[in-house]
Formats: sequence, structure tokens, C-alpha cells
Amino acid sequence: MMSFFWVLILVLIGLQAYIRFAPTDAANWTVDANADAPGTYPTEGGFKVVTKVDQAPEAVLDAFDTAMMAQPHTQKLAVVDGQQIYVTRSVLWGFPDYTTAALSDDGSRATFYSRLRFGKSDMGVNRKRLQQILATIGIAI
Repeated sequence: MMSFFWVLILVLIGLQAYIRFAPTDAANWTVDANADAPGTYPTEGGFKVVTKVDQAPEAVLDAFDTAMMAQPHTQKLAVVDGQQIYVTRSVLWGFPDYTTAALSDDGSRATFYSRLRFGKSDMGVNRKRLQQILATIGIAI
């Protein structure tokens, strides 16, 4: 019985290490910013918002960056083809959620997409985070 306990502990430690340290290819988290019309798009394990841009497009991304970086346990992962990609980790297990902010080619729309990496349900965490950040920067959804 005692050896089963230690095997279970080792499996949990290995799982925790994988969740925390698994390599991430930022290019896997980009979006097609030209694909969707303005609106909200709930997805399994995430939430996407496409909105019209009524101000300078780069100002929208700068404001989003400031608000995103103010979130706890968040860091900018990369900028890929002008798309800003962030990772926010849960406190206890360090599960990563990825958020992408991108402008359409003509700069008339912005896409914001927050989703999980592991599992199927985020229990609304990504939707809540994205709604709060967009409200902070003055984007109504």
C-alpha cells in the first residue's frame, strides 16, 4: 500500500512538471484575424471577441497589452506576425491559458481570443478575464 502511495505522488509530481514546463510554440496560438465578423464566439474552453476598431489600431493593441500585463500570473509569450500572445497560469496547478490579440489586415477589426491548453472546460475563466480586460480598455461587447 505504501509503494502505491509513493508511485501516485511521483505521477502527480510528473504531471505538475509537465503542465508547468511543457514547451510552447507561440505560432500554435495565432488566429486568423480576417475570418470572423464582429461579435462574440464562445468556444469549448475559451472565448473569442471580434470588434470593430474605431480608433488607431495600434492604440487598441497597446491598451490591451497594458491591461493584460496587469493581470496576475501573466506574461507575454511572443509577438508573431504582429499578433500579441500571452500566457496566464492558474495559481495552484499552473494550468496555462493563452490569449491572443490581433488586428485584421486592414486594421478595421480586432480579434481577442482567450483559451485553455489542457482539458475541455475552463469554467468560464477565459470569458470572464477577456470581458474584464476589454471593459478596462473601453471595448464594449
